[in-house]
Amino acid sequence: MTSGDIVRLWDENTPKLFGYLVNTLRDRMLAEDILQSTWTKALEALPRYQERGLPFSSWLFAIARNECNLYWRKSNREIPLDPQKHDILTEPNNDPAIMAQHILSKLHEDDRELLRLRYIADLPMNAIAKILNINIVAVRVRVYRALKQAQQHYA
Repeated sequence: MTSGDIVRLWDENTPKLFGYLVNTLRDRMLAEDILQSTWTKALEALPRYQERGLPFSSWLFAIARNECNLYWRKSNREIPLDPQKHDILTEPNNDPAIMAQHILSKLHEDDRELLRLRYIADLPMNAIAKILNINIVAVRVRVYRALKQAQQHYA
C-alpha cells in the first residue's frame, strides 16, 4: 500500500470516525486522542489487514470501538451526557444536534451504540453485525427498536 493510498483512506474515513468518537466520548480532546491511537493501531496492523467483503471503515470503526472500551476500562469510569459541561454541545437547545444528543441520552447504551454506528459512522448493517459480533437480522431488529424508542422520546 502506498502513502497515497493511506492518505486516501485517512481522507475518506476520518470525518465520520471523528464524529463517531466525539458522539461516543462527548469530549473533543479525548476524541482526538482516541482517533490518533485508532489510526496508529490501524497503520501498525495494516500489513495483516485482509479484506473480507466489508468496507475498510468497518475494520477501522471496530478498532476505534475497542480503543474507547480500553480507555473506559483503564479510567474505570463512564462519561455522563451533560450538555452544559461539554464544548461539543454548547449550541442553542433548538439545534438538531442537541436534540439528537438529548434523545440518544434517553436510550440504553447498546441502542446508542447501534445508532452511532448506523447513522453517524454510516456503516452498513453487515459491518455493524461484524463489529458487534451479532447476526445481521439481530442488528436490523435492534436498530428498528432503537429508532422506535428514540421516536417516542422525540414526540
